[in-house]
Amino acid sequence: MSCHFKHHVNSSRLLCVKADLTAVSFQVFWQDVQQQAAQIQPLAAPVWALWEQDSYEFLVLFFAALQAGKQVLLPPHRVSELERELAAEQIYFLKRLELQYATEAFQLNLDDSFLQQAQVYFYTSGSTGQPKKIPRTLAQLFNEVAGLDASFSLQEDAIAIATVSHQHIYGLLFKLLWPLASGRGFYQSQLAFPENVADIQKKIASFQQPNYVISSPALLKRWTPEVLLQDCLMVYSSGGKLDAGVRPHLNSPITEVFGSSETGGIAHRQVDDALWKPFANVEVGAGEHSELMVRANHAYSLDWILTGDKVELTEPENFKSTFKLLGRLDRIVKLEEKRLSLDAIEQRLSTLETVQQSHVLVYEKQHRQILAAVVVLTEAARTELMALGKARFVAQLKAQLNDKLESIAIPRQWRFLSKMPQNAQSKLNKHYLKSLFLPMQLPVVLSHLIEAEQISYQLEFSPELTCFKGHFPAHPIYPGVGQVGFIQYFALQNWADLHWCNGMEQLKFQDLIRPWAVVQLMLIRKAHKVIFELRDGDKILASGRLLFALEPQPQPAG
Repeated sequence: MSCHFKHHVNSSRLLCVKADLTAVSFQVFWQDVQQQAAQIQPLAAPVWALWEQDSYEFLVLFFAALQAGKQVLLPPHRVSELERELAAEQIYFLKRLELQYATEAFQLNLDDSFLQQAQVYFYTSGSTGQPKKIPRTLAQLFNEVAGLDASFSLQEDAIAIATVSHQHIYGLLFKLLWPLASGRGFYQSQLAFPENVADIQKKIASFQQPNYVISSPALLKRWTPEVLLQDCLMVYSSGGKLDAGVRPHLNSPITEVFGSSETGGIAHRQVDDALWKPFANVEVGAGEHSELMVRANHAYSLDWILTGDKVELTEPENFKSTFKLLGRLDRIVKLEEKRLSLDAIEQRLSTLETVQQSHVLVYEKQHRQILAAVVVLTEAARTELMALGKARFVAQLKAQLNDKLESIAIPRQWRFLSKMPQNAQSKLNKHYLKSLFLPMQLPVVLSHLIEAEQISYQLEFSPELTCFKGHFPAHPIYPGVGQVGFIQYFALQNWADLHWCNGMEQLKFQDLIRPWAVVQLMLIRKAHKVIFELRDGDKILASGRLLFALEPQPQPAG
């Protein structure tokens, strides 16, 4: 892939469309990389963490650090606890540096030797437990880019638009590295809603170049036929199974991409429930228990990698065989000496008219394994739940399941949410869902968005929350002291230099938060102050400022 870089290093072609619709060329980008690499090279630390919301800034720092001979760590999130853990290992977050050293003396090296030596570390999403660190070389990443180019016929001048983060391998490859290697461009900002995508497509129409969209099932399922894509060649979706029936809502084809942080991309398809077709540079096989095995020149290992997915190959002797996925092997559990398929239980739940989506899990309580379900109901069923109360509603639900499931396969514990919580990569956070069956001290985080000037949360107030208990039993409300408590918690999670809250200003509690409420929390940082606002639509529920003592931050050696 190095030849591709050499073709475009001095090119005046468009690489990045900035939020203000100004264009950055390949040539300007590589000059920026050169300048930053010259500043980073003298720094003593060999490994740097990189978390940057701005895709252009991220890409400059990513290549500058690698050009400077540093290793780059791409964490799954940036919260204060992680910052402290990394600082204890002398790993700090990289940011753009002031120009102190002569740039001209630093020469870019894009030869194969650089690609082989440049080391990047990804994390798995952590959706089933603690994230695992996965090493990749830049050569392996661009092997995957070559596989994308060989698998998809995408127009040369297409501009990438993404609703997913470039911090994850899917967004990094499809939004940034694929355009960089192939002479295409990308739009700078990550977008949050279908309407944002359509709006940006209209705005970049002045460049007279087509575009493609990199998205996730979580966002695509919220698409409506009224939101029309413009000049869009393809929509890519990864991070989970795309629900059947989503494709007709979009006026552009959708390609699903199946893969993982460990293996990279594995296969793709364009039709609901079609067979999966391996990427051009991927080989597949079936191991013991029909487990999918993958071998690719872009994976962290050149050996066969077991994926944990049960598979049926159409041509078992053919390493390029199309295949059907039959579910996760780790979704078969043993409960009271009985083997149960969690996928099968979810399928039975989905046949109920009241259920939109469900996730079934097993958790341990007092040395007993408990079968539990997190369920998203239809609007009508959610209204009925609030009218009947949880106990009576669950009794009805279990009665409906008696004809569909044996007694041991009917969940014993239930949590009802307005939507499934998603992590930063728009994937189902299974580890977080399991935590909802522990004593609940914090409202449920349905989504979390970090923007340039603010951080926003969508929170759901389940009736199981500890703060509701005993606080007016007949008419529970979430007390103001509890609201200040979780706002402090989220502020401390996001900003590592906040030490402890030592004051409050202009606190106003203007309306009540009751069980089942879904509320938006907005946090804005101003020096040692965090301004907050809790909203239910247009209605402000609470607002104010929290004052924090600042913790001195450890500084990297220069």
